Amino acid sequence: MNIILLGPPGSGKGTQGSLLARRLHVKQLSTGDLFREILNHPTHPLYPELQVIREGKLVSDDVVNKAVADGICKPEFQNGVIFDGYPRTIAQAEALDEILAGMGRPVDLIIELDVVPEVLFFRILGRQICPNCKRVFHESQHLEECPDCHVPLIRREDDNRETIRKRLEEYKGKTAPLQDYYHNHETAYIHFLVQDVSKTPQEINDGIMEQMKQKGIL
Repeated sequence: MNIILLGPPGSGKGTQGSLLARRLHVKQLSTGDLFREILNHPTHPLYPELQVIREGKLVSDDVVNKAVADGICKPEFQNGVIFDGYPRTIAQAEALDEILAGMGRPVDLIIELDVVPEVLFFRILGRQICPNCKRVFHESQHLEECPDCHVPLIRREDDNRETIRKRLEEYKGKTAPLQDYYHNHETAYIHFLVQDVSKTPQEINDGIMEQMKQKGIL
């Protein structure tokens, strides 16, 4: 099963992707993880093209698409992929359609995580990350260190109101049109609205799974 997660920054795509991956027995794919893996292997064909990351520049759609096409050919993705943070643009979505078509593997489901701004700001401004395992926590949990790695939790420097507003505006301009793109496809589409900060990731995941059952996907 190939699933695409859509949603603005802070909507929980990474968390829900991880939960779905475990429950559906498929592998989660993050472009960030792909980039880090390639940058750790200087002999990789895409290594030179990803040096822009170390210069603080954005990776072009073309290079992102190449990295994804290379990544999903690995054995661990043969049972399916949960795309976390990709595609981000219409151009990337069109490229992914071609990549998967060439493999005889269509997109089976789109999951849109629609989170109201109040919840997004609450989540991001209180976000804490383990620098070792990358698990995400929230200050409301009152943790000073990762319970698994026992190292102090950190905050991202760009988790501030001004940067969040800019990232949401960028999402609306570049990524939100993907909703229309996929609504015009015959692919199954789930829209999940989150408007309560008290709703836990597990409750959200259970709700998504219930909608999948209702649509006959499970």
